[in-house]
Amino acid sequence: MSDLLLLASTKALAIPEILCLIFDCMTLSALRQASLVCKEWERLANIILANQLVIPNDWFAHDLSHLWPYLDRRGEHVKALSLELSPSTRLVQEVDLERMTRQFDNILSRTPNLERLDVQVPREVKSSILTTVIGRYGKRLQQFETNLLNWEPSDMAHLLKGCPQIRHLSGHNFTGDLLQAIAETQPLLSKIDCTHPRFDDDELISFAQQFPNLLRLSVSLHQFMTAKALIGVADYCSQLEYLNFHFCLSLQSNGFQALLAVSPNLRFLDLGLTEVHDADIVLVANRCPQLESLKLPFCGNLTQTSIRAIMQSCTRLVHLDLSFCDKIMLTIFGDPSLSSSSSSSSSSSSQPSLHYSPWVCLGLQYLDISGIHASYSADTSVASALLPAMYRQLGLLTDLRTLKLSGHGFSLQLLEQGRTGLSKLTRLERLDIAKLRNPLPWARIIEIGNLFPRLTELQFRSNDVIPPQAIVEQDQAIGEVEEKVGHRIKRGRFVDQQPEPIHQEDNADGGQGGSASLPAVVPAASCSASSTKALLSTTEATSSSKPTPSESSLPKRKRSRSPSPNPTTPSATTDDTTAAGGSSLQDEKKKKSLTKRSVVAEKQKQPEVMSATLRSGLIISFRLNGEDEDDSQGGLGNFGASGVVGWGFPEAMPY
Repeated sequence: MSDLLLLASTKALAIPEILCLIFDCMTLSALRQASLVCKEWERLANIILANQLVIPNDWFAHDLSHLWPYLDRRGEHVKALSLELSPSTRLVQEVDLERMTRQFDNILSRTPNLERLDVQVPREVKSSILTTVIGRYGKRLQQFETNLLNWEPSDMAHLLKGCPQIRHLSGHNFTGDLLQAIAETQPLLSKIDCTHPRFDDDELISFAQQFPNLLRLSVSLHQFMTAKALIGVADYCSQLEYLNFHFCLSLQSNGFQALLAVSPNLRFLDLGLTEVHDADIVLVANRCPQLESLKLPFCGNLTQTSIRAIMQSCTRLVHLDLSFCDKIMLTIFGDPSLSSSSSSSSSSSSQPSLHYSPWVCLGLQYLDISGIHASYSADTSVASALLPAMYRQLGLLTDLRTLKLSGHGFSLQLLEQGRTGLSKLTRLERLDIAKLRNPLPWARIIEIGNLFPRLTELQFRSNDVIPPQAIVEQDQAIGEVEEKVGHRIKRGRFVDQQPEPIHQEDNADGGQGGSASLPAVVPAASCSASSTKALLSTTEATSSSKPTPSESSLPKRKRSRSPSPNPTTPSATTDDTTAAGGSSLQDEKKKKSLTKRSVVAEKQKQPEVMSATLRSGLIISFRLNGEDEDDSQGGLGNFGASGVVGWGFPEAMPY
């Protein structure tokens, strides 16, 4: 029976149509391996690879003669083409326009079946450069995107007349005249993206009136568009699936509600950096059950009320971005309510009960809660109840690919409370734990990364890491303090709580009885021998005052630039030193000198960069001086045919 199934599957793979469907779903690496099986598979794999072509690294300024033979053979299979520039070239003032036109003509003339085109040009290039060439070869063009800033309405009209099948248009600095030219030449248009546009409310309403079947409307970085425009669009466009008003600061709640109320088919919504309120997002939860992507970064008016409404209604949600919405708290993972006994002033030991209701969007693949209000310094019992609820909810999102928990508000206890939940995220590929409230030991970061077998990117900063040497130096410092004080100190390595003060009858030097409080744990970058000396002198100083709340939290690891304590500063116990104890003082100085030498020698052995290989094969690293911001950058390189550098096939469409 198994032989018959194998024979049937082999015959099915021999059908070109079925094989093409399989190849079309493969990743780039799998497709390359499949092309090595036989000549037929190689031919079909090359056809799939040729569908998406990227020419990066300043396409108009480089010699692409090595690309022409390939395009002469397979140019008819190219359906999507992206011509990219480096950031420095985009600001070039002087450009050889004749060479650019000639290069552009050579590329498009060899790709007659092009359907999607993305062209990046330097800032000062005029629209006439693109008009003639695209109008000549863009008969089948359906999607056109460019970063061109200097559009002339006549050039846009001329270009679009040569491309009558465009359905998706993206550009910058669109004016009202450009919108009118688009409306007159593109009856099939259904998607438009405008970045930093210059049209007013009435011009946008007039455009929407001519496209009642518009599916996608993206207007970003428009500082003067008001709610009037959204109300007018709502009167004519009721089929919208994609809405983007990122960084449109003049929009108001009445405009959002008017448009969202008539968009039941909405799948994508980006209202980042706008004045959106809870009532608007609750309307989305009630009226847009098809929602798949919701982006709300830096929306300062939103609270957990609207987000929980989304979590309990939008079952198809795949992408959720709540980054730096500082009024949203961890109660999105559960509703804490104190028991009745907590109302009395004497109920300091009462624990909050947590009403937990799981999210319905279990297919979530992208979650960004960076910078939300995750610290509860005023009520640690609430924080201790919410943190397990967060990890329990995250453990249910087994399809999650990207998780971002960065931000100074987070003080995570990942391994103690989150290991069980996070270990269920077997498909996680990207994790961001940068800029945490407290740094983590290097071994802890490695343990966190090893929880995810498919991890390809782990984002953190060098300042977020406590290097192993700092932990050794901390142990040495605490050991010397214990020896000096004569009592064992409760170890609380790099925690938020202040160690309890140590009470003693007599100190080591025969001083009067009193209380000595151990200061907050020394930061990693300052755990040197000189810092050990400062710690000892601080411990020897008698003080009966209690530590302030600010002293109880661990400061961030500073860069290794802070000066050492002044060696001439007298210690707090020098007044207690007598002539009879002179020999012991000399011995102590020799001991400290030897300790300092050993620490310096150990530091010289430490490499400048420390790295580790995770379970998934990802190599992570950080600098010991803590001067870099992003240490582990993930990403996939381009695959160039025949070993040619300068063009290749992307892993996914860049559009």
